[in-house]
Amino acid sequence: MKTQASPFILLFRAAIPVLMAGSLNAALIASEDFNYAGSISGQNGGTGWSGAWADTGVADLSTSGTGQSLYFGQSPALTSDGSTHVWSDTSKGNERDFTSSIPLETQTLYFTALVRAYAGSTTGGASEADLRFGFFSGAGATGNMRANVGISNGTLFASPDADGYIEGGGGTAAGAFVDDTTYLLAMKRVGGASGAIFASLIEADGNSATLAAEPVSWQVTQSGASGVTLQSLRFLTNGDGDGGIRIDELRIATDWDSAVNGLAVPEPSSTALIGLGGLALILRRRR
Repeated sequence: MKTQASPFILLFRAAIPVLMAGSLNAALIASEDFNYAGSISGQNGGTGWSGAWADTGVADLSTSGTGQSLYFGQSPALTSDGSTHVWSDTSKGNERDFTSSIPLETQTLYFTALVRAYAGSTTGGASEADLRFGFFSGAGATGNMRANVGISNGTLFASPDADGYIEGGGGTAAGAFVDDTTYLLAMKRVGGASGAIFASLIEADGNSATLAAEPVSWQVTQSGASGVTLQSLRFLTNGDGDGGIRIDELRIATDWDSAVNGLAVPEPSSTALIGLGGLALILRRRR
């Protein structure tokens, strides 16, 4: 005789695929939330890194030290949640190696980070702030650089193979970055014979639908083939106190979903577990 399963068992069985999808996030290469105190050089948190953050010959970046972070849905204040972010209004830089390399010949690279400009008594804000992220084929930010994305004086830029803050050839979008607005800086790098780099600044409106899929039309597109394997990341800020910028929630992945996972809404695994726990309590009380 076949017995009918309880509602809790049925719901648990239905939730298994959701739980697995949330926990087996294999496409995520590396992540960093910058939840440190003081400078980040020598810090070894986050996931997917083979070593600690190292400086790059200029002063290393510092955390906010305020218990405040950036988040997707932020306008205009910072979030007092006990975590931190990194900031700079001068020339600073750090680099770090990945545990898993990214072969551009066969994989697509996605990169995201929350960014925000600020103007103060001595800082000019977005119109003067400089920030760039470069991906390299060698450890320690050495070898060939095959993806470069960032912001310079309010202009979004991306280049498949040239270093610097602004690259030409159709790789810029002027006026894309303004003060006191949190954005998701997003980049896509496709290698192989028909390679290209794409970039956009997506305003952090807090709506999960905004991140449901990668941009249909990227703000910046530039062609550039590449077959190298990427091993490390370097990010730099530039200035003499003329433009302030904040950075948080860095993600490196091989698909869009993994690059934005958890930025706007709870991860599916967390949501499912909360729901299952609540249902279990209800069922126990009814017995």
